Amino acid sequence: MNQPIPPYLFAFAVGELGFREVGPRTRVYSEAVNSVLDAAAKEFAGTEEMIRQGEKLFGDYDWERFDLLVLPPSFPYGGMENPRMVFLTPTVIKGDASGAQVVAHELAHSWTGNLITNMNNEHFWLNEGFTTYAERRIVEAVQGEDRAILNTGIGWKGLNEEMERFKDNLEFTKLKNNQEGVDPDTVYSEVPYEKGFQFLWRIERQIGRPAFDEFIKKYIATFKFKSIDTHTFLKFLKANVPGIEKEIDLVLWTEGTGIPPDAYEPVSNLYTKIVSLANEFKLGRMPREDEVVDWRGQEWELYLENLPKVIEASQVLALDERYRLSESKDYEVKVAFLQLAIMSQCRNFYGEVEKTLKEVGRMKYLRPLYRALVQGKGKEEDKILAKRVFSEARECYHPIARGVVESIFAKHL
Repeated sequence: MNQPIPPYLFAFAVGELGFREVGPRTRVYSEAVNSVLDAAAKEFAGTEEMIRQGEKLFGDYDWERFDLLVLPPSFPYGGMENPRMVFLTPTVIKGDASGAQVVAHELAHSWTGNLITNMNNEHFWLNEGFTTYAERRIVEAVQGEDRAILNTGIGWKGLNEEMERFKDNLEFTKLKNNQEGVDPDTVYSEVPYEKGFQFLWRIERQIGRPAFDEFIKKYIATFKFKSIDTHTFLKFLKANVPGIEKEIDLVLWTEGTGIPPDAYEPVSNLYTKIVSLANEFKLGRMPREDEVVDWRGQEWELYLENLPKVIEASQVLALDERYRLSESKDYEVKVAFLQLAIMSQCRNFYGEVEKTLKEVGRMKYLRPLYRALVQGKGKEEDKILAKRVFSEARECYHPIARGVVESIFAKHL
């Protein structure tokens, strides 16, 4: 390749690989196992359409190829946006094309992150906030507004939970933060993604989408193949949107802690319906079959995220008996359900928890499950289980994932 890249985007994949063609500039690669290749090719069949929508929104795709590599289950991330060949966890192959949303995120990095890069990790939101915004615009164009709003709603819930997680360490609720002497893996969170998204969405609401689209195109064209910091972005924003600092408190958004008062919970009929069904659960009502007949993974994920953190063990069992959530092929749903089961001390599902911790190494799933097992007073049995499973599974985890689990243990055991 002849495009310059920052060193963190340089990666090797070595193995006996096969591939399928899924578009004029896209192949999907994985270990040479036909069932994996076929499932991946089906899941990612819509990739070319996403690239075209991305180009409409953000300008030409500057990297020629956009290939996908599905890694073994130990890969610790959802995806890594290595230019020209995105690395993906096999957990994004869900069988309903919804895994394409992770691909949309990594594709969006082709403009924001890979073309314009944060100068260092203290400005990580410039990579991830922009990419989360761009991902949702691509999803909206390809899969419709309801999907994009569900995605935003799950993110909104996640952002609020991160505020709780960092309540004793507010520095990491800022977009631009001080990471002197800090291991970025231990403070990695949804803040740069979701608060960054909220900031850009706030600007879009202020100036209107057509003007914001023009601004983003100009931003990308101005800074492509460069590394920038928050100050450079704000200077460019003020120069191109005169008076914006009078309408939006830019300092509060970029340097303030917590969630600014003008952040925005998304609204759609589907989103509101799911959240209100989750609220009805508190009154003892489970959703009826006809209410959830069209639900896919994201609807269930949003529903589970909005249930109380702890419910009666009998309610966990009833929910699973009706909807088989513990057997879901979608790990987002399965892990959200298992987390609820652990917090509610419903031990019937601990076998499934152990199995899950041993079959995937994606940190998005390891973190909440191990944390749920070891957090809090008492819970000796849970802590013994966590330590045993980790000792048996650790060799299969990536070193970064291993370190993250060890730091959870160090804090809680």
